[in-house]
Amino acid sequence: MGSTFWLVSLPLDGGSADRTWSVLQDKTTRDNDLSANFKFNVPELRVGTLDSLLALSDDLVKVNTLVEAVAQKIQRQVVELASSESEIARDLTVDGVSAGRFLTDFAWDEAKHPARRPLRETVDKLQESVAKVDDEFKLKTSEYTSVKSQLNGLTRKAAGSLATRDLGELVQGADLVDTENLTTLCVAVPKYSQKEWLESYETLAQFIVPRSSKLLKEDGDYALYTVTLFRRVVDAFKSAAREKSFQVREFTHDAEIIEAKVSERNDLKMEVEERRAAMYEWCQTSYGEVFSAWVHVCAIRVFVESILRYGLPPSFQASVMHPHKKTEKKLRAVLSNTFGQGASSHWNDDPGEEKSIGGEDTHPYVSFKIEV
Repeated sequence: MGSTFWLVSLPLDGGSADRTWSVLQDKTTRDNDLSANFKFNVPELRVGTLDSLLALSDDLVKVNTLVEAVAQKIQRQVVELASSESEIARDLTVDGVSAGRFLTDFAWDEAKHPARRPLRETVDKLQESVAKVDDEFKLKTSEYTSVKSQLNGLTRKAAGSLATRDLGELVQGADLVDTENLTTLCVAVPKYSQKEWLESYETLAQFIVPRSSKLLKEDGDYALYTVTLFRRVVDAFKSAAREKSFQVREFTHDAEIIEAKVSERNDLKMEVEERRAAMYEWCQTSYGEVFSAWVHVCAIRVFVESILRYGLPPSFQASVMHPHKKTEKKLRAVLSNTFGQGASSHWNDDPGEEKSIGGEDTHPYVSFKIEV
């Protein structure tokens, strides 16, 4: 993951695809070792009129952006859901092979997309299939996120600071006294104030049961103590405790409620894991479908742009190039110098410089980037 490929279309050298391929290999692999190259087989698609190709060229940019965005969105979701990088590498495939391998070994799916079908119709079908996947992705993501948010909410209540968290799973019935006259309070004491608490809690109000305070739990900031006292002095005790920054937690022990909360959280944990697994499996399948559609869109773009650039009949050599690290600028210069002859002066000011039209880098040959 994270590899950049170039999909290029080069004018034929002397009308020969084999000769063009040989020149490309000589200039970029044998002489300079700049990239690994793979033939990209584009079928003889239905051309149509020049006007239809020009209109389709503009639309293909938008369709490509849409399909690429959906593929990358699903890929990011897979990364988020996966338990390890190795799981991603093993499971994120297209027709049983890695995305990079699918691209370099690309074969047009004639069964799904007949080459003689009008290009506009093929592009529309590709866009519709990806839009359908995107809609389903949004729905599944929303459902998964909703359940996960519910679990996170319950988890936060059962964790976090002793000054705010739910005390149900920390305080047992045996820790509390509950009679007609006596009651037990739970107090969150700042850790740095524990000594002060132990020395002063019996004096915060009248009728505190001596030596009744017990430490139940500590975290990074607070210690949770109990204290038993007469019911009639509870309000006075709370007021005095507040002045010393001791937080009396409002808590009533109810075993049924506590059990229900634990059960609800456990049920949500199971549901989140089930939805995660289902979402992960769906993403695996859908990524392959969308990536395949993306490469088919790219193949159509190569075909259309090559005709608009080099003319009819279709006469070009398409190739997938995988540039080696830190060779991109030199590789661009080699390609421009070798295959950019005859281009207008706009292209030849600096063979290694990338120009931009409509937000895309442009060169004296057809070229698109594909991030895998």
